[in-house]
Amino acid sequence: MKLQDPPLRDLSDRRPKTFNEKENACRMLFDAYIANGQTFWHVCTPGTNQAVIFRGPEDYKFAVNAAATSAHDAGIQIITFEIMSNHVHFIVMCRDKEAANAFFELFKRRLIRYFRERRSPRNFSGFDADPIPIKSLESLRNQIAYTNRNNFVVDPDQTPFSFPYGANAYYFNPFAKMLKGKKFGDMSDRAKMRLVHSKQIAYPNDFMVLDEMILPVSFCDILLGERFFRDARHYMYKITRDVESYKELAESLGDLVYYTDDELVGIIYSICGKNYGLKSPSLLNIDQRNELARTLHYEYKADNAKISRLLRIPRNSVDAVFPMSKR
Repeated sequence: MKLQDPPLRDLSDRRPKTFNEKENACRMLFDAYIANGQTFWHVCTPGTNQAVIFRGPEDYKFAVNAAATSAHDAGIQIITFEIMSNHVHFIVMCRDKEAANAFFELFKRRLIRYFRERRSPRNFSGFDADPIPIKSLESLRNQIAYTNRNNFVVDPDQTPFSFPYGANAYYFNPFAKMLKGKKFGDMSDRAKMRLVHSKQIAYPNDFMVLDEMILPVSFCDILLGERFFRDARHYMYKITRDVESYKELAESLGDLVYYTDDELVGIIYSICGKNYGLKSPSLLNIDQRNELARTLHYEYKADNAKISRLLRIPRNSVDAVFPMSKR
């Protein structure tokens, strides 16, 4: 369901040129929504100690469909989202926290019913969300980027634009936005009920359905999400380079932050220069190397294999220091 735009939204369409013009346009847009009574929320479930829920394409597709129908029924707008195997992230815009809660409860109930009907129940204990308010433009940017990079940093076979079960693939990607399918309104009632697993089929006729899934571009306000970034380059920096901003965010969300090897290499070189005045980790002595290993383990949640590989410390030595992380 599309929410009414505040009058100042058009400011972002004047194509500002300079850094300050772009930044001011983003800030005025954000402030206009807040002044108009809208609020932004990160609705997510814990990513640690949660059993796997989504085990195959059919499960993921239904989760996306449930997100579309639940957002419509709750009267909220999804800016972006990502369905992970055992947890979910949604960045939503709505009037208040109650609306964000109503959306998630609808979504969760539909998931439980879906798995019950398939006689394949899942463990939903701990699959709960307490919507977190997003109170600043920079926080909104970080949380959109954090959500859109979630699968990319976990799965080495994915890029930020390849994972299909979220809105990430559509951000600053005109080719993805051109995807077409069958309009929901052109489907038979039986096909609609099969898609949403419900007799309630009063959903927008222009929902675009492809391969048994409602395309995120037809129910998420991707264009609005993009307008909170200065440009495509700014967005790419946030999802691939601005890694330090995610450690504190993950901790506040109760999530386990992941870093790719390339990101950890950048962190290692930064720590070497900042803490030890050295240009390369190869110049660290044994004590410094062990101290850096502890930093990577405790502060950046790097697993033993990565610590061994990146710091060139024998794996059995790392396992001896961090036995609980031994795999």
